[in-house]
Amino acid sequence: MMRLRLGLLIEDLAFRFCISAGTVSQIIITWVILLSKELDSLNLWPSRNTIRATMPNCFKRLYPKVRTIIDCSEIFFETSSALDVQACMWSDYKHHATVKFLIAITPNGAISWLSPLYGGRASDIFIVRNSGFLDILEPYDQVMADRGFKIRTDLAYKQCTLCIPPSAVKGIQMSKEEVRKTSNIANVRIYVEQAIKRIKHFRILKITQPLLYLPIMNNILRVCAAISNLRKPLLKKL
Repeated sequence: MMRLRLGLLIEDLAFRFCISAGTVSQIIITWVILLSKELDSLNLWPSRNTIRATMPNCFKRLYPKVRTIIDCSEIFFETSSALDVQACMWSDYKHHATVKFLIAITPNGAISWLSPLYGGRASDIFIVRNSGFLDILEPYDQVMADRGFKIRTDLAYKQCTLCIPPSAVKGIQMSKEEVRKTSNIANVRIYVEQAIKRIKHFRILKITQPLLYLPIMNNILRVCAAISNLRKPLLKKL
C-alpha cells in the first residue's frame, strides 16, 4: 500500500525494510495480483434499479435516463526501446508513452466499470468499441460523454442513446438552448473528472511507470479503483 498510495521508490522501500529491491518488487507484484482478485467485487456494474434509487436530484431533474458517464484517462510509462511498442504506446495528446483506459461512473460518482488498458495511440472510440463496454449496456440505457465520443451509431445498435454537449459550428452562434444544454452537461460531467482524480490520489498512478509494471498495471488500476469506491459518494442523493 505504501507503494500504491505514496508512490515510494522500490529502493526507498528496500532501505526502509532492510530487504533487497528485487524482493520488494516481487512482494508488490504478488500482493497487487491478490488484492485485485479480492477487491474486484467492489467494482460492480449496478443494476438500473440501483442507479435510479441512488440518483442525485440534479440528474433526476435533467438526465433521468443516464445509466453511466464515461471518459478516458492515461498513465505515463517509460519509453520502450522496441520501436513497435513505442508506436503503440505513444500518445499524441500527452506527447509521451502512455497506457489508456476507459472509466465509467454512476450518476452519484461511484466507479462502475474499467476497461482493460490500451496503448496511448488508441482513440477513445476504438476503446469503446473494443473494450467490452458496449456489451454490458442494456436497451434504453443512456450514456453521457464528452463530444469527442462519436459513438451514437454504436449505441443505437444496442438500443441505447448518447447524451453529449451540442457541437459548435464555425461561424454560427449557438442558440440559448444549446448553451444551456452544454452548461448542464458540463456541470454534471465534472464528477467523472473527480472520480479519476480520486483514483490518481494513489501517487503510483501519477508517476512515470517502469515497463516492468506493464503486465500488472491493469491489476494496480483495479485495486486503486476498488479502494476509491470505499469512500463517500461524490454526489449525494438529496
